[in-house]
Amino acid sequence: MDVSLHLGAHRTGVTTFQHFLRRNAPSLRRMGLAAWLAPDTRRGMMSALVRRPEAVSLIDERVGRRSLRAMRLRQERLARHGVRRLIVSEPAMIGMPAQCLVQERLYPWPGERLGRFLPAFEDRCDRIVLTIRAYDRFWASLMAQAVVCGHPLPSRALLDRLVLQPLRWRRLVEEVSACFPQAEILVLPFERLAGMPERQLAAMTGRPLPLGVAGHMAGVRDWHRRSPSTPHLGRVLSDHSGSLPSPLSVDVTGRWQPFDDVQRAAFAEHYAEDLAWLRSGANGRATLIATADANELRPVDRTEGRQPDDRKTATTGVGGTGHEGAAWPLS
Repeated sequence: MDVSLHLGAHRTGVTTFQHFLRRNAPSLRRMGLAAWLAPDTRRGMMSALVRRPEAVSLIDERVGRRSLRAMRLRQERLARHGVRRLIVSEPAMIGMPAQCLVQERLYPWPGERLGRFLPAFEDRCDRIVLTIRAYDRFWASLMAQAVVCGHPLPSRALLDRLVLQPLRWRRLVEEVSACFPQAEILVLPFERLAGMPERQLAAMTGRPLPLGVAGHMAGVRDWHRRSPSTPHLGRVLSDHSGSLPSPLSVDVTGRWQPFDDVQRAAFAEHYAEDLAWLRSGANGRATLIATADANELRPVDRTEGRQPDDRKTATTGVGGTGHEGAAWPLS
């Protein structure tokens, strides 16, 4: 049995994809597929393994070791029952949205977090799927969820720091590749594959669904946990403050967009650099998947080994925010 790790990121259609897998579990099982999905993965299975690195206690370490053994046993059981591929969909393996906002970094410590899961998956994991999103929409979606949970609107200083923070999707791909060097890493842009869980499933399994099957699957065009609308955010802020808030800035789609044109232009440049690196082959580390059709999912030729690594050795800012005490108060 092989394992595909679906690591998110958050706010890139993960919940929609998980609902699709859950609703179609019997059909997928007949195809030899099984899935471990949130929130079940956090109810004991991985709860001690997804904590922040600095918050891991000795008790967490002991519980984590037991969890790793339990996951190995569950995989053996699935293999004996004829499952050919297990999909593990859990973005908490690389981090949590709250920590991204508190640290003002794009997934700090992903390597340390993901490394805890090596004993459970390293000999079976042959494919890892990452979904990425334009930075302005990613951060705006994270902050919109935080505002709905009771946090204030972000300050201009915070927005500037998020634009200037040094961590990028490229760095996340490199960290994941270093942790699972034998696995094929596929990167799916949210802008191309959002709302198409059957295409995401094709990337997880390495083969498209048979013709006519996807259209009859439950929830194939459902959309779960979309970002709150601008009117909804306005009502939330009004309820919190007891008065009408100032009009919220929106983008061309009518969604809340806290970043100004200059900040969005900087984000667009960063995202374009990430995509260009992925399209060029990502130094042999990953493959960019834009449609997940039969042509894109042909086997990747790795017979000539990895290309030279051009990563910089500096890791500036990975361990902290660089401005302690200024983080947005999100726990």
